[in-house]
Amino acid sequence: MSSRLRPAPWSELHVLAGLWAAALAYLIPYLLIQPVADLLGARAGFRDSGDAFEKAARIAAYADLALARASAGNPLPEPPRLLGDPVAARVAWGMALLSSALFVTVALLAPRRPLREVLRAAGLHRLDLERLWLPVLCVAIAYPLTGLYAAAMSALDIGPLIPPPAPEGLEPVLRDPAALALFGLATVVAAPVSEEAVYRGLAFTGTLRWGFWPSAAFSSALFALSHRELATLLPFFAVGLLIAWLYSRSGSLWDAIAFHVLFNGLSFILLLARY
Repeated sequence: MSSRLRPAPWSELHVLAGLWAAALAYLIPYLLIQPVADLLGARAGFRDSGDAFEKAARIAAYADLALARASAGNPLPEPPRLLGDPVAARVAWGMALLSSALFVTVALLAPRRPLREVLRAAGLHRLDLERLWLPVLCVAIAYPLTGLYAAAMSALDIGPLIPPPAPEGLEPVLRDPAALALFGLATVVAAPVSEEAVYRGLAFTGTLRWGFWPSAAFSSALFALSHRELATLLPFFAVGLLIAWLYSRSGSLWDAIAFHVLFNGLSFILLLARY
């Protein structure tokens, strides 16, 4: 295949070190969510306690315990907290923005090269707006195909492979405009930039000497696994391959970022329309 992208001047060891650092860049902000939320006075976690059935079960268990205590003349138990706290939800997505910033930092520092050289190797030194029609076309093709995959898994009733209609734990976000704004910024802008910087800019170009397909498969597997959903593993792997092709064809990471922004932006718009 015709490619304008060349293997990066950093080694697989730099890629491996960068991936470990990226894992920490995700884990540390995640672990800070609840402590920071507690400091800000959040009364519950950043997610609801479960789906409607789980909530109903907890309410029924509370009612039984409350009746038993009332009949015995004992104090009533503390009511269960079923709904996530909007303060905690804001902190969670604020931490997601911090994690994205750390991802970009990792992608720039892990190669241990001058910043200008890293930007040039990733193709971030040039942006061709006239070429952005191709990411738009790829999104127009890929997005319906992911929907067809979800429909096929539903029709076949393969439960573990049916993608959820929305990311888990979004209920508190949808109830709070500030949390929703942070969620939109994190998913539509920050995540595309940071994930493309690590999975394509660092990992794909850093292993491109293996050949296009091995490198694309490696970076796409990392991309799919990072979403931690069995149901989205196959479609996100396929999307990762498409992004790698876009990147290799143009030689510019901006094409990959544009596709990712458009794909996530469309998901965000449809989410708002649904709820």
